Amino acid sequence: MPRIRRRPRNKGWQSTFSGPVGLALIAPFLAVAVVFIGYPFVELLRTAFGEPNGLGNVGDFFDSPAARKTLWTTCFTSLIVTVIVVVVGAVLAWSLRTTRSRLVRMVIAMAVFMPLWMGAVMKIYAFTVLFERFGVVNRTLTWLGVIDEPMQLLRTQFAVVAGMTYQMLPYAVLPMYAVYVTIDLNLIQASESMGASRIRALRDVVAPLALPGLLASTVIVYVICIGYYLTPVLLGGATAPFTASLIADDIFNLFDPAQAAVASVLLLVVAGLVILIGWRLVGKERMRRALG
Repeated sequence: MPRIRRRPRNKGWQSTFSGPVGLALIAPFLAVAVVFIGYPFVELLRTAFGEPNGLGNVGDFFDSPAARKTLWTTCFTSLIVTVIVVVVGAVLAWSLRTTRSRLVRMVIAMAVFMPLWMGAVMKIYAFTVLFERFGVVNRTLTWLGVIDEPMQLLRTQFAVVAGMTYQMLPYAVLPMYAVYVTIDLNLIQASESMGASRIRALRDVVAPLALPGLLASTVIVYVICIGYYLTPVLLGGATAPFTASLIADDIFNLFDPAQAAVASVLLLVVAGLVILIGWRLVGKERMRRALG
């Protein structure tokens, strides 16, 4: 009898790729990461710890009172902005989560998304119109009789904090809202039915569940704030120098790439420490889920 040849069985569909296929798929992303992240980072370290003094470049940076003041102003102002943004953002996100009024929801959503739709220069110019000597704020306060003469609001740290707070608000509201959506509001009603006040229910029920989102928002806002350039320069001037403006001066005015690289590395170190602290406090997995 003739031998019957069996047809080979087709392999079933697999949800995972083989090693070569997976490597081929991520190769473009690896190439982009190497070219635009890896190589610039290596060059940054080489410049920071190379000529003229090697590791002594870091000592030269901290020997400069202007550099120390700039780094301190950057970290401290960013901390102030972060605290304000996270507190206000948490309230707005919770209002957006719990309100039943479509009008209130629309107003809050517009207030949150408007900074994302506007260009950076447009937002800064708007605050310039508000805070200039004969701007909207001074004219209003003078008309109400609160002040007799216009105040100096522009070119102050207050103007920088206000401008950065407005621009950073969406980066706190959106992560917090994403966390609030996962919280069952019936838990609050259950707490109140057992005798807890609304404040205690929010403190003992909502706050622990929202902690990952709160810390994720804090990390996001602070890391972005320490890299700000336009807002401190245009709204603060010499009264609120940021490290980014110092880096620009070192490169374009003083022609000192080593000090610019050292300042950049220090900003990366500060950002890395903030992220590490957030992971240690909440945990990497919970922080990743809060970040989406």
